[in-house]
Amino acid sequence: MKKSTILKGAGLYGVMTGAAAWKFFSYTVKRREGDGKLNPSNPYIELIKEKNTWLQQQKTEKVSILSFDGLKLRGIFLPAEKKTDRVILAVHGFRVNAMKDFAGLLYFYHQQGYHVLLVDDRAHGASEGKYIGFGCLDREDCYRWIHYLDRRFHGQCSIFLHGISMGAATVLMTSSMNLPVSVKGIIADCPYTSIWEEFCYLTEKEKKPWIIMYPIIKIAGKICKAVAGYEYDEISSAGEVRDTKIPILLIHGKEDRFVPPSMSEKIYDSCASEKELWIVPKAKHAEAYYIAQEEYETHVLRFIESKLHGTVGS
Repeated sequence: MKKSTILKGAGLYGVMTGAAAWKFFSYTVKRREGDGKLNPSNPYIELIKEKNTWLQQQKTEKVSILSFDGLKLRGIFLPAEKKTDRVILAVHGFRVNAMKDFAGLLYFYHQQGYHVLLVDDRAHGASEGKYIGFGCLDREDCYRWIHYLDRRFHGQCSIFLHGISMGAATVLMTSSMNLPVSVKGIIADCPYTSIWEEFCYLTEKEKKPWIIMYPIIKIAGKICKAVAGYEYDEISSAGEVRDTKIPILLIHGKEDRFVPPSMSEKIYDSCASEKELWIVPKAKHAEAYYIAQEEYETHVLRFIESKLHGTVGS
């Protein structure tokens, strides 16, 4: 085979791989029109609509902060009906909004007498941004939301971070940062270890040839670094919890085929702080609350109370 033919073939391969990497980056990271809209086939759509209607009838406050890179990030603050120092910071998942992920939990927390701050991640909902952060950028946003709450209550509050899916990875990635003492605990429902490992898992699950996909994902990560400011393997939940002192409750559906429960198990094994892991039978991705509502509420309340009163959770 002639050298020129080999070079042409290599050049064509490079062009095709680069194009595929750009497409992969665009598909996974770029904001899309219509993100966050409810899927009519969602089995829990009626509950979500019901709680959306309920929220619209409550006295809420639209709030906002500025991100480290100049984006206006927005949220909704639902105050408790009675005076309390307990606050939930709710962080939603990938290409959804807070009400989709926290419809039932928002009502539950409000009924328990907590303040709740529902935030829209960057490039989601009412918040600005062109590129999804997968926790790598969102951890900085979460950090600023925490300090917003700490200032709002003059440091006299007990903050619990509750994240679902990408939001769970975000709060775990935030756990190693220099957080105020008002942060008492983290609830992470179906988190991934890192977005790199998540992409690798999905590639294997879909039986795509790794010899082809590896360079595509690797180059897409470099594109993401240049365009969005982070690389896929830059930060991991499993890595950050090695340096945290914040107590963590991990929840994961046993039948989750989008983010496997083994990722929560890995995070649990890596975690340096007080920790609990609850694997929920029959629950798929982000379904644990809907599948086992009473048990979920019991686990969460017991965790919160144990961190507020110094008792050991079981």
